Amino acid sequence: MHPTSTSDLTGQRLGRAILGYLAMAVAVVTLSPFRFSLEPVNRLTEVWGTFDLVMNVVMFVPIGFIHQLSRPHGKPAWRSALVLGAALSGLIEAAQFFTPGRYPSLFDLVTNTAGAGLGAWIAGLALGRADAARTVRAFAVELPLMGLVYLLAPLLWLVGLGSEGDTRAWIILPLTAAAGWIIGAVFTGFDRAPRSRILLATAAWLVVALVPGAFRSLGLTSAAAAMGLGAAWIRSVAPARFTHETHRDGAPRRFESSTLRLVLPLFIAYLVVSSLTPPAIPDGRWSGTLALLPAEQSASNGAIFRALEHIAAFTLIGYAIAEYHGRSRDRFRTVAPAVLAWAALSTAALELARGWHPEYRASATMFALTLLGAGLGGWLYILQLAHVRALTARQSPT
Repeated sequence: MHPTSTSDLTGQRLGRAILGYLAMAVAVVTLSPFRFSLEPVNRLTEVWGTFDLVMNVVMFVPIGFIHQLSRPHGKPAWRSALVLGAALSGLIEAAQFFTPGRYPSLFDLVTNTAGAGLGAWIAGLALGRADAARTVRAFAVELPLMGLVYLLAPLLWLVGLGSEGDTRAWIILPLTAAAGWIIGAVFTGFDRAPRSRILLATAAWLVVALVPGAFRSLGLTSAAAAMGLGAAWIRSVAPARFTHETHRDGAPRRFESSTLRLVLPLFIAYLVVSSLTPPAIPDGRWSGTLALLPAEQSASNGAIFRALEHIAAFTLIGYAIAEYHGRSRDRFRTVAPAVLAWAALSTAALELARGWHPEYRASATMFALTLLGAGLGGWLYILQLAHVRALTARQSPT
């Protein structure tokens, strides 16, 4: 029996935090717009389709995958992943009995559970009998930068669901390009992985990120896949100057900050376009509200998904800001001021602009929730950093 190590504890804390975030994202996707009845309004349905099958499985694969990675010493966890997937799916299906417009299904319960088990099995199969050092390299968990890739997946789910099949969905292109570049940077600069492995990892991420977002347009899906794979390939053949760098205090920073400097403009472009789409000429009046959404939009599923997407985007911003400040700030209280200050400036500018947009209003509630989202992102980074250090210490010879 293995004694519990520091890396086991940090891994469990990080895994539970990410699992909570993913579970919340899945619940948002399946229960939005959160209009519940005090009495059951639905009955079990037997209606399902191929897209439902794929979506149900794929959305729960990351839950089982992360659950397996958080297990101590890589112990097989597919059985407990099945229990976890069944419990989460069961709660969601039970809530749908009381949700008008939603339909509980035993088919959803079974396929969600299978997805969680599949995710744990994939992670366990990839890890095999790997020791700590190989585990670190298998999924690049030594690099907090990889956390951005994991957080991008649920964001793309919300982008797809909030775009309602219109041209707004094309804003996923800079996000898939950013993810591909990060994956290429991680496996090229850190692991010197072969290009085939880099492209395979990017393709696997694209499947998880694109399918639940309901991107049923072949043209859009193809373009998004091309952007992600193309960015990963370009990064894999990029000059060595992208691989290492030195911070102003002389400490090595490798490629993290240079990668962030390249992908953050893509993310900022997405954030501005998504916040102010469709483009419109200001009518000369500025308006605001205390509510999350104006009354005329509160009943729209698309508007609710877009609001939740905006909050999820600021979770990435918080994580990226914490990452950009380097590994010297290893406590949340040391990084929180910078995270909250930059997030406040960003969301204030966007809300001011939305106040002049004739179809939107500036929202005080949105401002507060985006700050909470940014704080969550910064906290996830600190948990990831603690796990990185514990893994590094564990694989170092004593």
